[in-house]
Amino acid sequence: MLVCGIDPGQSGAMCVLDTQNPAHTALLDFQKTTIYEAALWLNQQQVDIVYLEEVHSIYGASAKSNFTFGRNVGVALTVAHVVTKGVSPIEVQPKVWQKFIGVTAKGKAIKKNVADLATALYPSADLYGPKGGLKDGRADAIMIAHYGLNHLP
Repeated sequence: MLVCGIDPGQSGAMCVLDTQNPAHTALLDFQKTTIYEAALWLNQQQVDIVYLEEVHSIYGASAKSNFTFGRNVGVALTVAHVVTKGVSPIEVQPKVWQKFIGVTAKGKAIKKNVADLATALYPSADLYGPKGGLKDGRADAIMIAHYGLNHLP
């Protein structure tokens, strides 16, 4: 079974994990693709189920930032519905999947903690750029998919 995890954040990403091959990780950055390309990519992955981070607007963020955030959520929902032929994605709150994977950090340190946990579980995943910086959204997408693998309906 192929499980997709989607982080629809500002620089979101999608990840597909395979229940039969845990080392397999397919990643796609949300911001670097069109809606058509995202749907095509996800369809080619032959995904069975989608887990989507349940998010909302960010208090204190700019209108532009919140609009982009909302757009990404809409794109993720649309792509997931189309690819799974109308099956709604399962939404999971950040605190729920983060607790499951064992995040202990607070505030801005959460991203690094999630990346460290993702690297430990999926060492071949492409999470870092050529200069060593974290590719935003990828670690979250992997861990949302990991949560999904362990909570199949």
